Amino acid sequence: MAEKNATRQRILEAVVTCTEKYGVDKVTTRKIALEAGTNIASINYHFRSKDELMAEALSMTIHHMMEDVFASIDDTCVPFLAAFENVIFYLLDGSRTFPGMTRAHLYPAVVQRDESSISAKAMMRVFDRLCKRAVQEYAAKDAGMIRFTISEIMSSVLFSLLAPGFFPVPQAYQPSGSKSARSVARQYVRLFAAMLG
Repeated sequence: MAEKNATRQRILEAVVTCTEKYGVDKVTTRKIALEAGTNIASINYHFRSKDELMAEALSMTIHHMMEDVFASIDDTCVPFLAAFENVIFYLLDGSRTFPGMTRAHLYPAVVQRDESSISAKAMMRVFDRLCKRAVQEYAAKDAGMIRFTISEIMSSVLFSLLAPGFFPVPQAYQPSGSKSARSVARQYVRLFAAMLG
């Protein structure tokens, strides 16, 4: 049983590696099998189809992201602005590290407008929790304006994840490393604070 689970996990991790190497649209079961050190029959044994395999890999990676993001949002010992910065940093730095998986998650939600995708649902949960926390912390502010402001910032972040470098900006404002991703996240939070007034 342990070997079966280890093989299954190796296959899922190979999906991530192949998505990063080739892009989600060029991932094949043959490439996954080679990367996992197994064969196509083994992939078919563990997963009924390539679509099921890809869906499970996306589910696995989004659940890892959600654990970290929700831990940051729900930590009431940290002020909202710091928690919001942490969430944005996590998205930016994760996208920098795993650009292929980021696009695999965002493409159906953003480009195809598939709001039922696991990634779209996850991002809506992040948005709703951020809004709930911000409304609680800024009770004197207009809740509608808080939601609007967070939605605009998150839209900007998501676009930058899907199409990094689309708009030419100075290097200091590009999340090219963890340090600069943190700096960019801080800039987004400053925008949030300025927009709320």
